Amino acid sequence: MSLRFLPRWLTHALLLFTLLVIAAAGYGYWFLHASLPKLEGNVTTEQLHSTVTIDRDAQGIPTIGGSNRSDIAFALGFLHAQERFFQMDLLRRNSAGELSELFGILALNHDKAVRVHQFRKRALRAFQALGPEDQTLLKTYTAGVNKGLDELGKAPFEYALLRTPPKPWQVEDAFLAMFSMYIDLQPELSEYERSLAVLRDSLPADWYAFLVPEGGEWDAPIEGPAYVFNDRLPTQPLAQLQIPQDAEATAAVYQDFVAVGSNNWSVGGSLTDYPSGMIANDMHLGLNVPNIWYRASWHLPADKRRVTGVTLPGVPVMVVGSNEHIAWGFTNTYGDYQDSIVLTVNDAGDAYLTPDGWQPFTTEIETLKVKDEPDETLAIKHTIWGPVIGEDHKHRPLALRWVAHDPEGANLQLRQMEAANSVDEAIQLAANMGIPGQNLNVVDHDGNQGWTIAGRLPKRVGFNSERLSSKYPQDWSTGELHWDGYLSAAEYPKVINPAGSRIWTANARVVSGSMLDKIGHGSYALGARQQQIAKDLNSKTLFSEQDMLAIALDDRALFLSRWQQLLLNLARENSDIQNAATLTELLENWQGRASKTSAGYLIVKRFRENVIGASTGRVIQKLDEDTDFFDPVRASVYLEYPTWALITEQPAAHVPEGYRNWQEFLVAQANRTLNDLTENGKPLREQTWGEANTLAIRHPLSGAIPLLGNLLNMPGQPMDGDTYMPRVQKPKMGASERMVVAPGHEENGIFHMAAGQSGHPLSSYYALGHRDWVEGNASPFLPGPEKWRLTLSPQ
Repeated sequence: MSLRFLPRWLTHALLLFTLLVIAAAGYGYWFLHASLPKLEGNVTTEQLHSTVTIDRDAQGIPTIGGSNRSDIAFALGFLHAQERFFQMDLLRRNSAGELSELFGILALNHDKAVRVHQFRKRALRAFQALGPEDQTLLKTYTAGVNKGLDELGKAPFEYALLRTPPKPWQVEDAFLAMFSMYIDLQPELSEYERSLAVLRDSLPADWYAFLVPEGGEWDAPIEGPAYVFNDRLPTQPLAQLQIPQDAEATAAVYQDFVAVGSNNWSVGGSLTDYPSGMIANDMHLGLNVPNIWYRASWHLPADKRRVTGVTLPGVPVMVVGSNEHIAWGFTNTYGDYQDSIVLTVNDAGDAYLTPDGWQPFTTEIETLKVKDEPDETLAIKHTIWGPVIGEDHKHRPLALRWVAHDPEGANLQLRQMEAANSVDEAIQLAANMGIPGQNLNVVDHDGNQGWTIAGRLPKRVGFNSERLSSKYPQDWSTGELHWDGYLSAAEYPKVINPAGSRIWTANARVVSGSMLDKIGHGSYALGARQQQIAKDLNSKTLFSEQDMLAIALDDRALFLSRWQQLLLNLARENSDIQNAATLTELLENWQGRASKTSAGYLIVKRFRENVIGASTGRVIQKLDEDTDFFDPVRASVYLEYPTWALITEQPAAHVPEGYRNWQEFLVAQANRTLNDLTENGKPLREQTWGEANTLAIRHPLSGAIPLLGNLLNMPGQPMDGDTYMPRVQKPKMGASERMVVAPGHEENGIFHMAAGQSGHPLSSYYALGHRDWVEGNASPFLPGPEKWRLTLSPQ
């Protein structure tokens, strides 16, 4: 029906509504457009010593040119604020326990849990402990941030949605951004130690040793041998330790866990076409819009070098990258950087026992501001070792000793990597870096390569047996156990120019013996991913950048191949398995990799999860139901070893509860897998890995915007890759960046980054580069040709 046949009042109403929609859309566009960053022109400021140029390429990647490092820091702060201020704000609020001021009551529990660390006070103390040069650099960076925020025509759009104005950046906020990385990479409430203690005290000794081994055949350290898994079967029947069969529906389902971590590997100059070594690095973190990293490149005229890589918005240093003399990358070590301390408390509960006798608790009151609600207060008890973080499973109070709590835990020493000339220099610098403990892999232009720990390592005293291991909460009141400061650079574990000219790390155990003792026996990842990288490296004798990228994209299912064979044999030999013919066909053609088009891969993966979840996993689930502050994910990391031993040996004494024998159990898990996968009504052939592994990379506020919110997110594309392989990929987690570079040959380097450089949805480069990350295309490490030039001038 045309408008001329409608009543006049309705025609006018429709026209008015249309005009209002157009006006609203126009206002929305104008409002958003006003907060776009400046790409061209000139900005004057009092804080600069000389003119700085910012040349952006088509992807928005800047090359900063300045006469000194301080001016470059100002320009980097300016860029971070213009492109990513809301992200920076979330980072500082996350670790400070101040998210409730933005999000209200929804964030209050998080803030209460984090505020016990009082990171804002620690961040200010870390700033005050810096030398004059670093303090000046951080002040200049902070001025750059606030200048960048002021130069926006409107505040970032997120603040309009939240109805809250942005707060200026402060010098200590850089360390709050860094403390957010501590929270991401290390258990901030000592969950791993507390969980191990629960397992040790709740299980028979032989079962504890069986379920929580140090490692096994999947180990692939760069120094020392793989551990041998002790497959001696425990005496008490497995069924007696499990959740009863009729309670299974209430138990958590076991799923593969991808540790927040990374891959890196390198080869020496003898294995490249250059004199230099070559390194690859991909850091695995949660995937959001925008990406956690901000790409940047800058020239240091005094040193005649260019520094290129990724920065963390909020911090004025290059995190990983190359300076034309060295190139470096990080992976999370999962070492032991904290100890939980069992406190002996007097009857009144107001004092605790120390080596010097009874000491009263000191208490500090923190005020939490909650949007649209009254302020809340939090009383934090302190000991000589650290804050009280709660109780253990025996209801004994615990204090926390953590590197992150000390001034040594946060500094700007990482920026010295920008001027390092050799592997030896970089290794020396690493020992004094105030960052969460990382595996540092570094190569130089002369062909050398090296590994060490970047970040402070505590010098523990008295921890010399399984009973007094730092893996568990311990009583420090006698003085027998304590930290005697931190290891010196000379005492640090290191591997330089190993015989095979290859180094690899992937969050699993890297070294053995005394070197491992210094890092600590932490919650290392199962070594399958690390082992696959090692195999890839040892399959060739000469490497190009494309060869290194191929390792990063290796999604072969080596780890699951024996599970595929197990399930295939079951399908061929058991008439009790549903749809056995189709299952057999899909398994025979499973592609042997985590392919988005493979149904067989998804079936094998879910079958393994169900087998573990219904056997050894039900022991972990039972403890999780019965205990507070128990982390079933970390406690389950090594269940592959005992589970595989049980299903291959099939001991009658350890048949899981509710089954007559192991064959019946395995067939039941196969059928359960098929039923679970087809619950959605689709046939088994259409249950592909890509359906389960579809990207969900979202802006944190996209769900709060009706109809248009999804435009902030990256496309939901099915992806190759998975857990136990170099190409780690989950819907919301994976390689936040991929880098391959040989120092001195950066023009041939490769770089990928999920999402884009900008946090602004109207930016022309909001998602540029994302497709290369998705498809694995070899995109350049260095920024491309200049498209926009912005000049910052002294006033």
